Amino acid sequence: MSLVERQALMLRERVKVLDARLAELLRIGRDNDALARKLLEWTKALLGERDRSRTAGLAIDELRRIFALPLAEIRTWDEQPGEEDAGAARLVSTMHAPICGSGIELTAIRGLAEAWTNARSVALIPLRRAEGSEAFGLIALGSSDPARFEASLGTAVLARIGELAAAALAPGDTQAEHLAPAVGP
Repeated sequence: MSLVERQALMLRERVKVLDARLAELLRIGRDNDALARKLLEWTKALLGERDRSRTAGLAIDELRRIFALPLAEIRTWDEQPGEEDAGAARLVSTMHAPICGSGIELTAIRGLAEAWTNARSVALIPLRRAEGSEAFGLIALGSSDPARFEASLGTAVLARIGELAAAALAPGDTQAEHLAPAVGP
């Protein structure tokens, strides 16, 4: 085999590798686009709810529907959580970001361990008014698919879900307070 033939063969192999990588990047891009559309749909549902007493239920119902989640719950508490929410409040207070995995201990969250016996992977999302502030609640998502919320999963979208839900649910706030003031004549 001549040098030119060897180089041509090496280039063909390199093109195959690059084609495979490009196909993977395109798949990831399509997945991210689909995820962004779902997040937008969920956000629009939250913004469309005018009755704050229904916002928490709507947030969870729409998460289940839009993201095809079999298990989803939201828990909120006052500044001083009651005895029933104290375990969840302690757990969430240690979280700096959403956590995912299959070995997450759910017993601290009242009633969740018993109700979610078929959950093989879980994501826990803290609800905070602002970054670094005390959590006033959490969103728990679960699946029977052990790969759905793997520990290695990126949590950026989960963090955005938490931020949006917190803005809609923060105690003592109104949704209008989260909007920028009008500017102009």
